[in-house]
Amino acid sequence: MFRTAFIAGVVALACAPAWSHVSYTGRDFGSFTGLTNTSVTIANQAISGNFGWADATDADWGDSHKARWFKFTLDHAADITITAAAKANATSSSVGGLVPAFSVYQGQAPITVDAEGVSSLSYDTSTSSMAWRATLPTAVEGVWNALGDFKIGNDAGVLGDLVHVGHSADGLGALGDGSADGLTSATFRLAAGTYSIVIGGNVYDAQNAGVPGNTGNFGLSATLSVSAVPEPSSVGLALAGALALSWTARRRTAR
Repeated sequence: MFRTAFIAGVVALACAPAWSHVSYTGRDFGSFTGLTNTSVTIANQAISGNFGWADATDADWGDSHKARWFKFTLDHAADITITAAAKANATSSSVGGLVPAFSVYQGQAPITVDAEGVSSLSYDTSTSSMAWRATLPTAVEGVWNALGDFKIGNDAGVLGDLVHVGHSADGLGALGDGSADGLTSATFRLAAGTYSIVIGGNVYDAQNAGVPGNTGNFGLSATLSVSAVPEPSSVGLALAGALALSWTARRRTAR
C-alpha cells in the first residue's frame, strides 16, 4: 500500500503544472536577425491568478510563480513590439478576464543541466536566490521586480541578472493604460542580446480572499513583432535625397 501511494504521489507531481519554477518550455519566440520584419504568436498559455504583475510592482516585490516567462534572442538591434492579450479558451481549464501586464528584461533565468541530464530551474526560494535575497536591505515576498532589475537563480548555484528594459500594463490603475480591455502592447528599440518577457495579471486586490475572480488559471496569448531598424547610411541617403528634392522644388518656385 505504501509503495502504491508513493508511486501515485510521484505521478501526480510529474503531471502537475510547473508553476513553481521558471521555464521557457513552449514559450520561446526564437532567434531573430533583426534585419527583417516578422511576427510570432504563442497562444494556449495560462497564468495562475490575476494579480502577479501588480503585486510585483510594490516595495516587497512579488512571486515569479504567478507569471509566465517567455524569451527571445536578437542578433542585431531592432524595434520589438510585444502584445499580451486575454484569451479565455487558451487551455482546457483556463478562464477569461485576465488584465494582462508584462515587463521586458535583458537576460534570462538560468537553466543548467548536470552530468546525469537533470535540469536545475530557477525559482524564488532556490539556494542561490535565497542567498541573494539575504543581501537585500528589506525582506521581499519573492524575487520578481516588475519595475526594475532583479536576480533569480537555481539550486546549482547559478544566479542570473534580469535588467529591466520597460513594461506595459492593461487596466484602470495608476500603471495601467486606462482601458481594461484585456489587451496591452508596447514597442521597444532593443540592442542585440537575449531577453525575457514576464507576463502576469494587473489586478492588485485579486490576491485578497473574497475578491471575485481571484483564483483560477487565466488564459492568454502573446505576440512578438520584429521591425528592422534602418541602417545609418540608409537614413543618411534618404535625408540627402529629401533635401535635394526640396532644393529643386524651391528653385522651380523661384523661377
